[in-house]
Amino acid sequence: MKEGDFAEKKSLILCQDGSPFIPYYPAGINTDKCTGCGECVKVCPQNCIELKEQNGKLVAVIVDMESCIGDGMCRLVCPEDAFT
Repeated sequence: MKEGDFAEKKSLILCQDGSPFIPYYPAGINTDKCTGCGECVKVCPQNCIELKEQNGKLVAVIVDMESCIGDGMCRLVCPEDAFT
């Protein structure tokens, strides 16, 4: 590459097993499935999820999607598979 030439660089983040990291940004939480266990709240490093009462039931709610880093831990730890 000559001086003044610019090449687009794309960085690829790899998982521990060498596979490419594909971010997961939840579209929502199925409150019919959610039992309000709070496991997703515990693992979210950005505090994007909180437990709130809806229709007399405690459920997980995404409160700050802008801060989500897409690590997907919320979906992985959800015992009810409530993340969409």
